[in-house]
Amino acid sequence: MIKTYISGWLKFVIWISFTILFLTTGIYFFPFQYALIGALVSSGTFIGVLLINEYWLFPKYFIENRRRFIIINLIVIFILTGLNFFLDTTLTPRELSKFAHTAKMEMPIYFPILRSFGMVSMANFISITLLLATELKRKAENEKFLKEEKLGTEIKLLKAQINPHFIFNALNNIYSLTYTKSEMAPESILKLSEMLRYVFYDCSNDVVKLDAEIEYISNFIAFQQMKSEHEQSISFDNSKVRTDIDIAPMLFIPFIENAFKYSKVEEVDKAYVNINLSSEKNALILEIENSIPNIGKILSGNGLGIKNVRQRLDLLYPNKYSLDIYNSDDKFTVKLKINS
Repeated sequence: MIKTYISGWLKFVIWISFTILFLTTGIYFFPFQYALIGALVSSGTFIGVLLINEYWLFPKYFIENRRRFIIINLIVIFILTGLNFFLDTTLTPRELSKFAHTAKMEMPIYFPILRSFGMVSMANFISITLLLATELKRKAENEKFLKEEKLGTEIKLLKAQINPHFIFNALNNIYSLTYTKSEMAPESILKLSEMLRYVFYDCSNDVVKLDAEIEYISNFIAFQQMKSEHEQSISFDNSKVRTDIDIAPMLFIPFIENAFKYSKVEEVDKAYVNINLSSEKNALILEIENSIPNIGKILSGNGLGIKNVRQRLDLLYPNKYSLDIYNSDDKFTVKLKINS
């Protein structure tokens, strides 16, 4: 969907206002009907400049490439100047001027050209000013929302992302390993310590290195595997990803939690969870596929934290991500692609 910066009613007010302005100055030089035509041409050009900037130049070039924006903007100004001059001189011929027969000399051709250039330049300046003011206002609102969302996320991480039930299970598993003097006990304690450190400290930052997120996911999977004695079909392939990429913390975990929750991989023998994390060119790709047993059907609209993840993606990676979720009778698939 095309982003709209200026509301429709404001565009209408601008168009009416400049039509009246150009008309009141035009009737001083031309008969009313020709002054009205000239006013409509001028105000139409003005709105045209505004729409071109709003729907094409500003969102595509101003934010991403200022130099290209300036070059293309100048080209558009000259093209619209020529178009306005042609329409203005064609629809309101100079010989119809009230002063055509009394003027001592013919008006130089560059006067209407300069008038058209000045009008288009003024329209361009006003439209960019309006668009920039609107964009700055949106950024301020988004930054405020992000700060509130970050605070809320940190609280949720303390209360939900590492939920008490999971911690209790992890501690019980570690206790069992310690009681039986298993060689895995020290390693399990270390993994739990690393997970808690990541959540309480690293996740307070706006971004983390991908290798830290990968380590957390690996530890999360290890503890999931400890919940059951039978061998679980779980795979996590991150061999084709650049680990130096910056990523928002805990962005993938809700999808992974969903995969474990609905596959019931620790209970059902034929259940599986396949996680693939890769990178290509300037994109980071997460693909998760999990089985859905008959006892674990996903209800429409359900999903642990998926709605919140979409909100975070919209704010942190606007127009830079795609999220595809597929749900069949026996399989659930998620594919998230984030462009840098």
